[in-house]
Amino acid sequence: MPNIKLPTGVDLYYERHGQGEPLIFVPSTAYSGEVWKPSQMPLAQSLNIIFHDPRGCGRSVAAQSVYTIEHMALDIVALMDHLKLASAHLIGHSMGGRIALSLAENFPGRVKSLIMAASGSGPAARPGSDCIPGLPHRLVLDMVEMGFEKFVHDEIVDSDTFFTREYRERHRDKVEAFFKLAWATHAKLPEFIHLCIARHNFEGTHRLGDVKAPTLVLIGEADTVGSNHIAQSKVLVERIPGAEMKILKGQSHGFFWQAPEETNAVILDWVKKHSAN
Repeated sequence: MPNIKLPTGVDLYYERHGQGEPLIFVPSTAYSGEVWKPSQMPLAQSLNIIFHDPRGCGRSVAAQSVYTIEHMALDIVALMDHLKLASAHLIGHSMGGRIALSLAENFPGRVKSLIMAASGSGPAARPGSDCIPGLPHRLVLDMVEMGFEKFVHDEIVDSDTFFTREYRERHRDKVEAFFKLAWATHAKLPEFIHLCIARHNFEGTHRLGDVKAPTLVLIGEADTVGSNHIAQSKVLVERIPGAEMKILKGQSHGFFWQAPEETNAVILDWVKKHSAN
């Protein structure tokens, strides 16, 4: 697909695959739409899956030098307008969940259903020092000490954040391959900082009760490294009306890539359950 110039001030890259109910994937911080391939491509056999590079990531370029989660939610609304989609299902991973949540809170009629995958709603839902808005001390310190590429490599390949220790030990080649896939279109350092500032200054916790869309909170049982997404997920389930939680056993933050078949089955079942007849 070629890039499209949206009225929100971003030259945005997207891809559309398959037919059926529209499902928009919103990736984690600094990742492009490439991370969903090939792991989530089987969903195109049953759904119309839409990938995009958020502003500042991969092939998308923003005119603004300040990013917010609300900006990125508006980018998706503009993309939906371009695709003539009155509404769609949304799945957001980590920071992508915050973007999808902002869209659900501010444009409830545009969201058929919402999957908050290993995500949260803002600092108010986080424990300890992470409850303070702004860039976390550990993020800044680790990146300065390691350097940018090593910082990203360490998080994916050498920590328990995305992949469990057992999986990394048995499938080092697959984990390294995922790093190469993600890094090839990963946001560059200036854009990465913009994105992290947006992520840590978004606060949607106080409006979780406004979410009208059927919501699934999808989380790996071992996703407690760093910002502890288990704790954040519990806040989502408690405060979003009617929200359901699905815990994936033996998984951490990167269950899309460690257990794609299981993850895709959950996604497909959810979308079908909340699709119009």
